[in-house]
Amino acid sequence: MHINIDNMTQDELLALNRRVIARLKLLEQHNTLNSMIKFEVGHRVSFDPDGRMRTGVLIKFNPKTVVVLTDDGQRWKVSPQLLRHVIESEVTGKVTTLRRVEY
Repeated sequence: MHINIDNMTQDELLALNRRVIARLKLLEQHNTLNSMIKFEVGHRVSFDPDGRMRTGVLIKFNPKTVVVLTDDGQRWKVSPQLLRHVIESEVTGKVTTLRRVEY
């Protein structure tokens, strides 16, 4: 699809901009919801906010984020797109992070 914006007026460009922003927000909401449905409260998860893997338990869903209580007692608001499922070996207690699977 090609839209020639060279001949559009300022009002037309502003209207187009509003529509583009609304569409982008809708797509982001869709992506967030698709990521959220892969998890439930109580799931063990991991994420990597600052180059250091953190693990914890998902404790709450917000409209755009989830709240994770990390193993060191911190609460983090995390985009669900950044979460990975975690499994723990009952024998060794070692944490294994599962890779993200795209559907």
